[in-house]
Formats: sequence, C-alpha cells, structure tokens
Amino acid sequence: MKKICTILIFLVFSQALFSQSPETQAEQEAESSSPEMQADQNLTVTNISFVGLKKTRNSYIQTTVKKFINEPLTDENLHDLETALQLEGLFDDIQISIAQTSDTEAEITVSVKEKITFIPLPFAMYSSSGFMAGGVVMDTNAFGQKHMFMLGGFFSNTSKTAMASIAKNSRAKGIPSVSIFLSGSKSSPEYENLDEDTILKYDALSFSASVSLSEKIGEHFAFTNGYGFKYLDASDDSKYEGRSPESLVSGSLSVGFGYSKSDWNGVFMSTNSASLSVEAGFTNLDDENYRYPLGFSFAIGEQHPIFSERLRIYQRYSGFYGRKNHLSSFKGQSAGSVSILPGNFATERIIGGNAGLEVAIAKFNWGMVSLYSDYQIVYAQDFDDDYHFMHGPNGGARFYLAKIAFPALAMGVSYNVPKNYWQFAAAMGVSF
Repeated sequence: MKKICTILIFLVFSQALFSQSPETQAEQEAESSSPEMQADQNLTVTNISFVGLKKTRNSYIQTTVKKFINEPLTDENLHDLETALQLEGLFDDIQISIAQTSDTEAEITVSVKEKITFIPLPFAMYSSSGFMAGGVVMDTNAFGQKHMFMLGGFFSNTSKTAMASIAKNSRAKGIPSVSIFLSGSKSSPEYENLDEDTILKYDALSFSASVSLSEKIGEHFAFTNGYGFKYLDASDDSKYEGRSPESLVSGSLSVGFGYSKSDWNGVFMSTNSASLSVEAGFTNLDDENYRYPLGFSFAIGEQHPIFSERLRIYQRYSGFYGRKNHLSSFKGQSAGSVSILPGNFATERIIGGNAGLEVAIAKFNWGMVSLYSDYQIVYAQDFDDDYHFMHGPNGGARFYLAKIAFPALAMGVSYNVPKNYWQFAAAMGVSF
C-alpha cells in the first residue's frame, strides 16, 4: 500500500525574509567564514565584548563566553568560542576580531546579527488520512535571556488540541532550568498495527501537564528530573465498540542523564550525544497489571563531516522498554529513531536506529538546503504482542533557516521493505 501525502507550511515571520536572491558561491563562502584571526598563545584574553545585540541581554551572553576570559588566545579557544555562540542558536552571523591591548593581553570583539526569535507559525497539512491546520506563537529568546514561551493549537478531522509551554533558562550554578508544558484535547485517537490495519479507534477527552527540571553538570553533562500528570476520559467509538482503553488519572516521575559535545565547522554542527532515562508512574486503574507503569529509554547519536565541510555522516539509535503501561503512554516510531513505520502505530517496546549521509547543496541569504539519505532498522512489538524486525531506506531534504531561531524544516519519504509500503514524513526542528 502506497501512501501519498502533501504538506503546506506557511511561515509568517518577516516580509524581507525570502525577498533576497541567492548569493554567488564566493559570497556564500565569505559570509559563512569569520575574518582572519591572528591567535597568539602568549596573549591572555582579558575581555570579550559584543556589537549588534538588540534583544539578547549582554549579561546573558557573557555567561556563555566567561570561560574564555583569562585564557590564552589560541586558535583552539577561538574556535571553541565560535562553536559556543553557534550553539546558542540566536545569531545569524558571527564575526570575531582581536585587539592587542598590551604585551601580554588582548580583547575580543564579537559582531553578531540576531535571528528573529518571536515567531508566529501558522500551518496546514493534508494527507491521505486527513487534514490538520492550526498555529503557534512562540518566543525563543524571551526577555533577552533565551527563556521560551509557546501558545497554540490545531484542529484536524479527528481532534482539537490546545497547548502552552513556558521554559525558564538558568545560568546560575545550582539553579536548574525549568520548563512547563500543558495540553488539552478532544480527539478520536486511531491506532494501526505494523500492517497498517486500523485496530482501534475511540473518542477521548484528555488533559496533561508536565514540569521538567534540568541542571548542567560541567560543560557537557546534564541531569533532568520530570513530573507529569494525565487525565483521560475514553469512550467507545461505535465502529470499534468495546475496544477503547480504560479512562484513567495518572502521575509520573522521571529521572534522566545526558551527555552532549559539539563542534562547529562553518556549515554543519558536529555532535556526539547520549541520554538515558527512567520513568515510574501510578494510575487509578483497578487492574494491577496497569497500576504502576515503568519505562526505560535511551538514545545515542553522532554526526560529523567527512571528506568535505559540506558532507557529513550521521547515525542515531534509541529505544524504549515499558512494563504495565496504559495504551495512552505507548511510544511512536520516533522512539526508535525511524520513520518507516505507520504514522498511527504505537508500542510499549521498540529499539531502532538509522545511519546515513547529508550534503549541503545550496546556501541562500535566508538559509541552507541539504539533501539526506539513510538506512533504518527497527525491532518493535506489535499489538498482537509479537515482535517484528523491519528495515528500509529513507531520504529527503532539510531547510536550515539562518535568520530565524528555528533549527530546521525537513521533508522526506521512507520505504518499509518487509511490509512493502511508503511513508511520508514532515518535521519541524522544535519540540515542546
């Protein structure tokens, strides 16, 4: 069975965003590189100042660069400084210049152009299974301190959903970052098995809330602690009478540990990352089999350039293992780092991964376009409790937006070889 989908995403940011013509290759290379910097390890950096800050507070960005002050002026430190600023995701253009102030001291001046961080994002989607439309308003640099808020909602042929999120970024040692997410919906969830057969559909009224705390441990490690609440009122749909899950009230506690290290090469960000988390919960269900659910998840990934700055190799592997989970807590295919499974498939146990290549093919004033291709493998439990191994190719295009604090848009097609069906996927580079 072949699925054919189309998608329309309308981004309302700035009238000038897409009004500029593509640059020549020489202009692209000149814009993406910093001016020549003369490092001298005999000099010590005594000050780093910024030119071009408008919304971002100087006090905030100084916390990012303070580790480079009173350090030697080496090529390695200058490169790490640019990587740290790129990881903030707030700046379109970063230019670094050096001024020697004495025989042993130097000051650095960083000129930046800020990205658009207040983003109205309406969208519309259509596929063979239905339509979706809605929008969100978000600010990814609230109060100039990289706090984030989001408010939005969407409706489709099966659901109406409203959601809100607030995240407070913390730079003080010992004070964690805090994020809060709320959502409510009236929907008719539909589940498919691995053969794309609809096996369950019911009407539901639901509400969920979560609070997450994150504390950095050193430069590359982080510890997270999350709390969640869920209310679900489920009722039978006439077509699948008697097969809806039970209504429930549930709470959960999760702890996680993560590692991430990145490096910027002027085109792509190289990253090594790993995470592990455990979630324990409780429900009001009478059935002992579902009263105290457990979940274990992991993810490891890496991406780095090969042969050229414009070509990188990437791979990611992840999995989820659950016990006594209610159907509403089952995970989708993204928990196994794949896109070759049915869009409405969910499972309590999955492990998978992908490995492939991505090449930057064109750079414009508004951003960069790349093509990617990978091969995916996955091992998952189906609704009949049997486990199945599947694999297949996946490929598409990504659009990296230079002037907007919004990491990427991606569209691709994947093919499930054993099951002989296609999947279309579209993703936006932001999560709530």
